[in-house]
Amino acid sequence: MEALADYKAGREKPRQSDVAKRAGVSPSTVSKVINGGPGISAELRGRVMQAAQEIGFHIAELRPAAVERGAYRIKLITNYQFLTYDGNYFHAEVIQSVLAECERAGIEIDTVLLDRDHQNDMEKFWDQIRSGAAEGVILVGVDMPPMLEVVRALGVPVVMVNGNDPNCQFDSVMPAFRDGSRIATRYLIEQGHRDIVHVTHLYRPLIRRRLDGFREALEEAGLPFSFERNVIDISSGHFSAEQAASVVAERIANGTLNATALFCVSDYTAFGVVQGILRSGKTVPGDYSVASFDDLPLAQLCRPALTSVGVDRRALGRIAVERLLSRLESVEGPTLRIEVGARLTIRDSTRPV
Repeated sequence: MEALADYKAGREKPRQSDVAKRAGVSPSTVSKVINGGPGISAELRGRVMQAAQEIGFHIAELRPAAVERGAYRIKLITNYQFLTYDGNYFHAEVIQSVLAECERAGIEIDTVLLDRDHQNDMEKFWDQIRSGAAEGVILVGVDMPPMLEVVRALGVPVVMVNGNDPNCQFDSVMPAFRDGSRIATRYLIEQGHRDIVHVTHLYRPLIRRRLDGFREALEEAGLPFSFERNVIDISSGHFSAEQAASVVAERIANGTLNATALFCVSDYTAFGVVQGILRSGKTVPGDYSVASFDDLPLAQLCRPALTSVGVDRRALGRIAVERLLSRLESVEGPTLRIEVGARLTIRDSTRPV
């Protein structure tokens, strides 16, 4: 973790001669790589680029100004479970879009899959992401502050997808969580519901934006809001739809679910909520209307089909790649936060009262 330690210690900025020494080449070879000179193989250029990353030399300084887009090499950093459809279809589709867009643009991509150990061991995380040269990074669903600090030490342009960067270091692309939640809640209010509960699991800052939109819709309609009355927080690092089902069934059994409608933080949460309602001998939407966020394909296949707010998930991936390409061509300019608009699809899980 030498390069990261050097970065944090604020040592003198590395020079081209340091890159040459690290890569085991002459300074003239490093210069040729920088200027796109002849006689530089892809293997040699990759070695020089990796050496630059390892000592904290900004990789953009090694990219020839006239490099073709197809010559770019980037890292996609995400959690391994996002590549499955078991509860993570949202991110899986975003990742598919990133990979497809990179293939279309001729971009080489190195996928770095993280497990839970990486969340607690920054040295292990650093060792994994620094292997192999790359000129840019796309983070999908990765936004823990210590991880962002480590990624920043790579010294390359970074774009986040569905992630929160409170320090505004990196460009980001995300759904319009707050507005989408406001739209769904407003619809329930328009259907006559006044007692509405938000079922969530507040383990990430972005999740809180959905709560913000929910609260704002209630307040705009002149309805009182309190966390104790209007929010069920099923906080857990291993959240499951079954947890949501159990909590809702218990609330119904002990008479503490004071609502005619529930707005769920995600479709998978809603799937559990619906099951909890049905297990309690109640019906959807007869006894409780249920709406949610994500609008995954399963939302229209479950019974009753789920009213849900969705975004174009493939657009999230496509825009992220386009934004990273723009950064690679010009690192100047303000940090951008791009929101992809949300849309409400009304199905059978909601009704007027």
